[in-house]
Amino acid sequence: MDEPLTVTDIVRRAISRAHQRLVDHAAEVRATAGPEAVHQARVATRRLRSDLRTFEPWLEPRRAAELRGELRWLGAELGSVRDLDVMRDRLRAHACALPAAEADAAERVIRRLDADREAARADLVTILAQARYGYVRADLADAAANPPCTAAAATTPATVLATAVRKRWRKLDHGVDKLGDHPADGALHAVRVRAKRCRYAADACVPVFGDPAREFAAAMARIQDALGEHHDAVVAGAWLAKTAHECTPAEAYALGMLAEVERDSAGAATAEFATVWETARRKRLRRWF
Repeated sequence: MDEPLTVTDIVRRAISRAHQRLVDHAAEVRATAGPEAVHQARVATRRLRSDLRTFEPWLEPRRAAELRGELRWLGAELGSVRDLDVMRDRLRAHACALPAAEADAAERVIRRLDADREAARADLVTILAQARYGYVRADLADAAANPPCTAAAATTPATVLATAVRKRWRKLDHGVDKLGDHPADGALHAVRVRAKRCRYAADACVPVFGDPAREFAAAMARIQDALGEHHDAVVAGAWLAKTAHECTPAEAYALGMLAEVERDSAGAATAEFATVWETARRKRLRRWF
């Protein structure tokens, strides 16, 4: 009969998975200019930072804080490229739906993001060749082999992690309750962050609770996706408004058309969030914690 999983087992699994994902995709970032490797490497850093927060009651505070700090730095470096990828690709896709003249004018402006992205990627590749990134990799490898857990975590059954998920859920639920009828963009983004943390906490519990944790995580992912679309639309709209002042009248007009598309996208995403939230808050999804 298999021994029951402990908190230490789950922490080791989470760190090992993030470490391998980061190493694999960081190598791809150096080898290719494609956006997916950057995205996956960034997800690895974000997920593990969230996991370290979720597992906080069972971790050595100093060591966990050191790891979070390293991951925060690396995630920011990856994010500078990833954010440009997201905005460039969505604006280019939306520009294709404009009339030909406006599409051409918009494309001339969007090319600025190509140059920005190449410069950011070159900086990232340089950073990944530096000693600091090597230290992060080594620290994560050591943490995977020797999880920074307290002694009690080795004997604490992993089922107690349900309490950590419940804590994440309550913060999310409270955040949604405070939104009101006309939520600000920043408030919606804060809810998205809480949904993502709730999702990652549930994901970490899948080896313990199985399908119920997986189903709950999927519901949180749908919230994250809807509010992610909203956030991307808001960020793109802000860039369009700022950049229009630097353009020719024809280009500014085309950017105005794109800005209208982004406003519509943000509104649709907000409506989608309301729908997926009604599903995600059903008690059936939370019985396991």
